[in-house]
Amino acid sequence: EEPTQWRGLMICGLIMYLTTSMGQTLAISGWPYLRTIDPTVNVSFFGLVQALTRYCHAIGSCAFAIHAYTTKKFKRALIIGRVISVVGCTFYIFIEVFSPSYRRYAYMAKFLMQSVAEGSLIVVRSYVPRMSREVDRQHAFSIISASNMLAIVSGPLVQLACHGLPEEGTPLLGNWLKFNVYTVPIWISLALNLVTLFIAIFYFHEPKLNELEGETQLPLGKSMKKAWAQIKKLDRGLVVMCFVEKSVISYGFAAMYTIMSPYITESFNLGEASSLFIMSVAQTGLGFISLFTVAAFVFTPIARIAKARYLFPFALSCYFFMYIFSYPWPGITETIPRRDFGQNATNPYGCDWTRYDWCGEELHITNHYAWLAVTAVLFGIGIPISLISFDTTFSRVLGAIDQNIMQGLLIIMDDLALSVAPIVSTIAFEAFGPNPMWLTLAGICAVGLTIWMAFMPKLIRIGI
Repeated sequence: EEPTQWRGLMICGLIMYLTTSMGQTLAISGWPYLRTIDPTVNVSFFGLVQALTRYCHAIGSCAFAIHAYTTKKFKRALIIGRVISVVGCTFYIFIEVFSPSYRRYAYMAKFLMQSVAEGSLIVVRSYVPRMSREVDRQHAFSIISASNMLAIVSGPLVQLACHGLPEEGTPLLGNWLKFNVYTVPIWISLALNLVTLFIAIFYFHEPKLNELEGETQLPLGKSMKKAWAQIKKLDRGLVVMCFVEKSVISYGFAAMYTIMSPYITESFNLGEASSLFIMSVAQTGLGFISLFTVAAFVFTPIARIAKARYLFPFALSCYFFMYIFSYPWPGITETIPRRDFGQNATNPYGCDWTRYDWCGEELHITNHYAWLAVTAVLFGIGIPISLISFDTTFSRVLGAIDQNIMQGLLIIMDDLALSVAPIVSTIAFEAFGPNPMWLTLAGICAVGLTIWMAFMPKLIRIGI
């Protein structure tokens, strides 16, 4: 084996960090900003946008994976992705040019472009195995996970830094260009895009073609035949198991990610700006916990000592207990307050009973700050460990092949789960409230744990 190319992995991690931090910066303010520019929009539309972005991400991932597999080039995908993202951010900046009834669709178009651009990061998943020895694989993936976790921290920090800005802002250029708490992060994301594009052009280096046996550039047809021949030699049971487990963790994360903002807004009796602030604080805390977790893998021998086959079920257990804790068990809950309308309203930001029939009947945890803290701790530990251990496991299941196609198929399966979750969760949220979702997600995690443990003997035999 060639020695691990740590410099190349660090550059790759930097690109991953900058790209992911853009998404984290804009995602937190997405729902509050959408409600500001279009007050009539409902949570189902927000769920639809989340679902469609996953389909576009799958399309982008598939296209970029095939391109990388056939050309054996990685840089071009990253450059094209950043160019698309720059166009999307520019489009987002001028969203208020549209009439209020069309702004929701402009919002959708921006995030669809962004998700196609993020599909270019599929090459990172196959770049890491090509630049690292098998013995260093978990350590190498820890660098990429560290980039993701750092983005989870810095994205909310950008939003927190903008918290003091006014919600309306000073109108410029005919009242459709404003600098406020929602739009300044968009300008910052545009700047980060340009920086990432510069790094991808001048500092990202392609791996050598001879790093995998028999690797040559082939036409599309011959490349697909070669890929199919490699796929048929894989352990199908383990591959299917990996697809299922990836879908399990992604479905739960996507459901939480989609419902978190409307859940806090409707349940905690807070306005849009206050909800945005506490979500930013909670996600920042989650990010710091994740960073400490990843740092243990990067700077200590844990990455070499701990087995991925044990780390993944531990991470899945963190998800399970977080969902169980979120359910309103007797003794720690109270009724979700109904919103009052009028000048002397007691609960001006409570649950909007004109939209949701369950307002005033459903329960939520009384101390929502404690709930956010527990969520941040369990997710902060579970997310990075699940990412590191799963990526290591799947990479070693695939072995010494060009992994672009299989990583692309994994992302497509992942995006299917990520696209279904927002639609199902928002429909269920509107019809039944948030509480049935917690038990459903806990049940899905229990299924994932059962399947993983069933494959544990085989994972032990092959040394994962």
